Amino acid sequence: MATSNIDKQSFGQAGATFESGTSPVAGEFCAILIVADAVFTALTWAEQDGDDMSTGTVTFPAGITIYGQITAFELASGQVLAYKAA
Repeated sequence: MATSNIDKQSFGQAGATFESGTSPVAGEFCAILIVADAVFTALTWAEQDGDDMSTGTVTFPAGITIYGQITAFELASGQVLAYKAA
C-alpha cells in the first residue's frame, strides 16, 4: 500500500524546522510540535476559528501538536518543531 502525503507529513518525511528564537518564521507547515512550553506572538493558521491564540497570553505545554495549514509563526518563548507540508 502506498503511503499518503498526510502520513509522510506526520512522520516528518517532508522535513522540519526547529525553532527556539523569537524571529518570524514563514513557510508551509502541516503541524507544529511543542518541544518546550511555548507562547506565540503570531500564528497564521488557515483553519483557526474564534479566539486568537497568538496574543502572547496562551501557553502551549510541551508535547502538544497543532495540526493545520500553518504558513507563519513567531515565538515569544519556548521551542517548537515545525513539520513542513509535502
